[in-house]
Amino acid sequence: MDLSEIRPVGSHVAANSSAACGSPGADLGWQVASQIGVEVASPLTMALERVRALQSTGQIDRLGLQALHDELQQARRASIVGQQITRLAHGGIQQQHETVSLTQVLRDVLSQRAEDLAARGIGVKQVLRSAEIIVDASLLSAFMHAVLDWSLRHARTPVEFRLDMKTWPVHARFVCRFGHLPADQAAALGDLPTGQTATPHARIEALDCLTWCLLEHLATTMQLPLERVDTAAETTLTVEFPHTANDSLEGASAIEIDSAFALSGDSRPLSGSHVLVIATRRDVRNQIRHAVAHMGLMLDFVTSIEAALEFCQQGLPHAIIYEAAAYDRSLERFRDDVSQLGDPPAWIEITEQGEAFEVSSFGGTSMARVGRDAILSSLPSALMFELARGH
Repeated sequence: MDLSEIRPVGSHVAANSSAACGSPGADLGWQVASQIGVEVASPLTMALERVRALQSTGQIDRLGLQALHDELQQARRASIVGQQITRLAHGGIQQQHETVSLTQVLRDVLSQRAEDLAARGIGVKQVLRSAEIIVDASLLSAFMHAVLDWSLRHARTPVEFRLDMKTWPVHARFVCRFGHLPADQAAALGDLPTGQTATPHARIEALDCLTWCLLEHLATTMQLPLERVDTAAETTLTVEFPHTANDSLEGASAIEIDSAFALSGDSRPLSGSHVLVIATRRDVRNQIRHAVAHMGLMLDFVTSIEAALEFCQQGLPHAIIYEAAAYDRSLERFRDDVSQLGDPPAWIEITEQGEAFEVSSFGGTSMARVGRDAILSSLPSALMFELARGH
């Protein structure tokens, strides 16, 4: 893996230039390691300075406390993204392909992140056509969340999300466009005489952050052609979905929405936590996926104990959810094997019937249990409780 390549401004084709982030299956390069260090250390340094000031004065105002919280959250987020990149770069992701409404996934992500959008004060414009694709639903959700994280971090103008169809071949196409320069400054650039427009190298380079690296790896894992074009004031990201279920453009409906949102806090406290689901039945997998969709988790699904053990040998997740009815004593052996691999994950058993919700600290049980009828109502709470206990 060669990380020395410098990609030219204005022609950034991620699908063919994974050198910046390290391709899946290869060790991460020094540039990515350095970027992780910068994005963790920078906010932590500012947070430490605030803590030292607090030690000296014994006082901190509301704004300072909020700034300290934000800096710690930035460092935490960078650490989580680094873990996700490492997981993707080493491959071995077990994908479950199914037909998914790309349009609905994008709407759901925007709805779940309304408070984040409000915090940034960034308007969002959607121009969406109906599109169904064949893809791993969890990876697609993670990809869309990463697009939103990346665009909101750098946008200085309203963000436009567009879904349409290429006529040949018939591929769904997703476009994210935003100005990384405020509109008044962009206009000033346009007023400069020809040949005197300075290329904003630092601002363009800032777009190649950890979240962008995560985007590249998610796209590569899902085999999605990804292209980014940067101009002096604007960035356009285009993603094609080769496995599009729509076989024609007939019946496609377009919806155009302008929206702006006002603020929040951390609406996804477990964002980035890694959860492995062991379930043989698709309806159970779908119930679980739907129940935790708003939590920003990184989900992987397997259908056998053997596949789960192979998965865990490559890196332990933070929690394991399993469908109790499908497995026998092999699960106990699996738990013993997992306990030898490192810090044990949280365990949540999905029982076959009922609306029971039992946490691991009660009744001497070593795992939480959620009845299948209570997946939607109780599984998010079970995950919050179990992961907060520091399994």
